[in-house]
Amino acid sequence: MYQNVATYNLFVSSQFRSSGTTSNFNFSLPRCINLQNPSNWFSVRIGSAEIPYVFKLINATNNQIQYQLIRNAISYTAAITLEPGNYNILQLLTELKNKLVTSIQQQSSWDASSILTTSYNRSTGKVTLSLVGTDSIPTTLTLLSASPVFLRCIGFSALPPTFGYTSPSLRTNTTSTQNVNVSQNTGVYIRSENLTQTVNFEAVVSQPETSDILAKVQLTSLPQSLVLWTNPTDLEVDVSNKTLDSINLYLGDAQSYELDLGNLDWSCRITINEWSEKQDSHLQDYPHSIVPEPSPELLREREKLVRKLQKLKGKLLTDAPQSENTQNQEAQG
Repeated sequence: MYQNVATYNLFVSSQFRSSGTTSNFNFSLPRCINLQNPSNWFSVRIGSAEIPYVFKLINATNNQIQYQLIRNAISYTAAITLEPGNYNILQLLTELKNKLVTSIQQQSSWDASSILTTSYNRSTGKVTLSLVGTDSIPTTLTLLSASPVFLRCIGFSALPPTFGYTSPSLRTNTTSTQNVNVSQNTGVYIRSENLTQTVNFEAVVSQPETSDILAKVQLTSLPQSLVLWTNPTDLEVDVSNKTLDSINLYLGDAQSYELDLGNLDWSCRITINEWSEKQDSHLQDYPHSIVPEPSPELLREREKLVRKLQKLKGKLLTDAPQSENTQNQEAQG
């Protein structure tokens, strides 16, 4: 049995941070919060949060793509940078094509604007990349490296193979191996670097590790809106801190540990509870005034014994007159 010894409610905005950025900040408490007993512990619960949905799926951590063009036996290797943003699949394919066409022309002076095609099949959910050249100059294009986030956007679990042509009638296209996914941001994770957890684990951004997640905020609104979230009471984490004088909070998603809010502020409500072992603490503090409450098992056993005694008592009362009459008949005979 546990007892809530104390509760502290903190209403925090990154606007009034002590240090850090809007997406990863520290704030100092007006007064230090200490455990009342060294054997007690704190739990932390994010009650609600208001977060601007301005962070991008395609961002500076995943928008670099390296490619190789081979045309007429001459090789050109370069890289393109996609504009950060939240795209639908048609917008993303247009951005990819435009950046490739511009870079290819800069590298080789070859205009591929009418030859490089990208298409999306709504029925299958897959993308096809191709070069539809009408000359007979062997031309191939390969995406050498790209982030897993971008590859999932266009439906590839690994880098796509080379696509191109050797003549107008001999073309090699490449079609994605799985459904495209440009909606990979389904939740925001509220994390803390100094609220120390020891029994919780995660495998969200990388391999399993000790978790620092305080809450997962489901994204049900569209980009460029405000995420208004209330905890449905399903998550409260125990921490091993004995004292709290400052708290760190930072935001991440399923692809990265930290989001870029573009200097926009966010806020949340935090509840910190102090807990103790109810029986131990009470008996130590008031050993003569507290009577331990019997367990439910002992109460049920007592009820069984009482019923059994009542049955025996009833049987004795019923059998007693019969025994006395038998003794009188034997005396008269």
